[in-house]
Amino acid sequence: PSSAMASGAVASASRTRYWPWLLLLSCSRVGAMRFDEQIFSKALRTKVIGQKIYCHPTVPSTMKLATELISQQGAQSAHGSLVLAEAQSNGVGRRGRAWEDEESCSLLFSLVWSPSGFTSIAEVMPQLVRLNLAAPVAVVRACADVGVKDAKVKWPNDVLVGEAAKKLCGVLLDFNGQDAAVLGVGINVLQEMRNHPTATSVLTLLASAGSAERATSLRERLLASFCKELEVLMHMSNDAVIAEHGRHHLLEGRNVRVHHASRDEVDKRDYDAKVLGVNSDGQLRVRPLSNSTQVEMLLSGEEVSITAK
Repeated sequence: PSSAMASGAVASASRTRYWPWLLLLSCSRVGAMRFDEQIFSKALRTKVIGQKIYCHPTVPSTMKLATELISQQGAQSAHGSLVLAEAQSNGVGRRGRAWEDEESCSLLFSLVWSPSGFTSIAEVMPQLVRLNLAAPVAVVRACADVGVKDAKVKWPNDVLVGEAAKKLCGVLLDFNGQDAAVLGVGINVLQEMRNHPTATSVLTLLASAGSAERATSLRERLLASFCKELEVLMHMSNDAVIAEHGRHHLLEGRNVRVHHASRDEVDKRDYDAKVLGVNSDGQLRVRPLSNSTQVEMLLSGEEVSITAK
């Protein structure tokens, strides 16, 4: 599941900047490719998300650091904070998969979400659903802002591009069961990936389209746009976000294979189905193709994976 809040208005409050001293050592090595927090700050148009940003060189996991931030500051004080790293040594994707990155080429960050309304699980869950669905849509919108127009969401929260459906971004939401959630995001931005069989990057897509979009400050502008789009989406109702997710959903109305173990492992429980949409709990609605009674099934992203037929 997932959660969040939003507003597209320009922030008037001053932005708080947090730069660990270790970053000063890494900057000389990374040079012009390091993330520039000042450029990001100037481009940011939010009231909450990204107003506090903690930038690091290489860390095991930004999600782990974001969780520690919640413990240190308290959930609501840390709300909206971003923890960003130039590289991760132990990045994790959905269902325990590893996330690999190239130093100073990806956007690797985690967002703390704990608005003041977090009082009970019943009240929290709709926000978590909204955040989980809104985050990949915000990535799609941010990519469009910098010139990548054909990115699509693949349920539950990947972003793919093109006929080959190459992976551009992965999103993972972790709720602590009490008062806070951490949203982890990894976006391929500056890598050269023209010949990669299953993945791509923003700069590769722009170059392939003949775009003159510059690599300079691309990560900073993309992250600022993501923060803005996510705030806008999180001010919308769940139904509106679900509808927006459907407009960008790669598999809406298509036939898919439902995998229970993994996409590379045959399981007797696997079956083919048609995607009908997403319900109010963020589950994928499908109709098994072998089902003569037309019974609808609900799928959870923690339990299955899907691939297009």
